[in-house]
Amino acid sequence: MITIPERKERESAKEYVVRVLVDNIVNTGLEPGEKLIEQELCEKLGVSRTPFREAELELAQRKLIDIRPKIGTYVAYIDAELVEEVRHLRSVLEAEIAGMACRLLSAQDIDRLWENIALWQLYIKRKQEDKIFLLDKQFHSMLYHLCGRRHWYELVESIAPHFDRTTILSFRCRPAQMILQDHENLIRAVEARDEAHARMIADQHMNRYTENIAAIRAAFPKYFKVENR
Repeated sequence: MITIPERKERESAKEYVVRVLVDNIVNTGLEPGEKLIEQELCEKLGVSRTPFREAELELAQRKLIDIRPKIGTYVAYIDAELVEEVRHLRSVLEAEIAGMACRLLSAQDIDRLWENIALWQLYIKRKQEDKIFLLDKQFHSMLYHLCGRRHWYELVESIAPHFDRTTILSFRCRPAQMILQDHENLIRAVEARDEAHARMIADQHMNRYTENIAAIRAAFPKYFKVENR
């Protein structure tokens, strides 16, 4: 079921539609292969057709929806090749971020990371996968921003939804404890100012996708792109 948050202050109608659709595509409120009913969604979002169609064009360019002339617009299936491209880019950047964190983060910065970990523990106990996903995003965002690499993060976020779709599914079919352990180990390496170890942990962390993809596809086969569908 689609989730519709309130529109942010100064957020244009198009930006609002993009945000809502992306969030729902990632969390499967809109499932892969689902048809987007323009009139119905415009009414729910309280927007006219023009910004809605502009948002659709942007999401089609980002390969999150498929526009089929005279047929309809559909949520794109998860493309494993696109996901792997995002994973590879992140693995390169986040190994560098991990090394930088060892040099740049203050004790106060590290405390903020531990606060994030404490919330993970809470939501794991409650089995709130969507909350865990948001904490995972927050953890990585904090590392980029604390290292002064905001533009790197913006680059990653521009293509992140493809990887995010599999991340949230992984939390639904496999324990999140291993991902949490990676985060804890990374913080400890940063505390120890051990750049080599921090880089290794970051690389290992991003390779979890490769380890998990078979289980994710087995649990959610209809969500993935296949030929002739």
